[in-house]
Amino acid sequence: MSDQYTSASSTSPSLTDKLTDLRGFLNNRKAVMLVTRSPKGDLHARCMAVAEITKDWKLRFIYDRESYKETEVENDDHVNVNADGMEKNQGWVSIAGRADVITDDNLIAKLYNPTLKAWFGDKGDGIHDGGPTDPRMAVFQVKIDEIRHFHQKRTMIGTAVDVVASAVSGEVATPGEVRTITGKEIAAAWEKGELKEP
Repeated sequence: MSDQYTSASSTSPSLTDKLTDLRGFLNNRKAVMLVTRSPKGDLHARCMAVAEITKDWKLRFIYDRESYKETEVENDDHVNVNADGMEKNQGWVSIAGRADVITDDNLIAKLYNPTLKAWFGDKGDGIHDGGPTDPRMAVFQVKIDEIRHFHQKRTMIGTAVDVVASAVSGEVATPGEVRTITGKEIAAAWEKGELKEP
């Protein structure tokens, strides 16, 4: 089931094309919004940088174990990762998935970026120093269930013309296309060796 806009704008490019365009979109974002659910059922969103997209398309984030994020993921592992590029006519993405907590020191060292220290701070105890061995650091790994990606196809002027023309004609504006990618599609392509490097 889909709304009129989704029906009008949906197309069927190949999985490779979908993931290539999605990768380009995510690479242009400095950060995304990661949404978790509290034990009371409230949705909480926060801005986070994607530390890595694995070869089989899992998203990884370094986070602070002392924050409430870990409690929420342990209570309900369903998360949403989303990003908006509409202000610059670049589309949007919404990724539904499930998050795991990873505390592997080697992985943390691999993903560590010195700018993280600004967000963790240094407690001055020689342990909690914001470095890669800081015990507060851990990784959320999000396994994708479904991706909805609005891939912008028109320029800003083209979009404006399309919207005005559609308003006059009664047609549904389609300045881009809504693409759906499922976790099952990605897993099947990975098993067949068909996925390209993210």
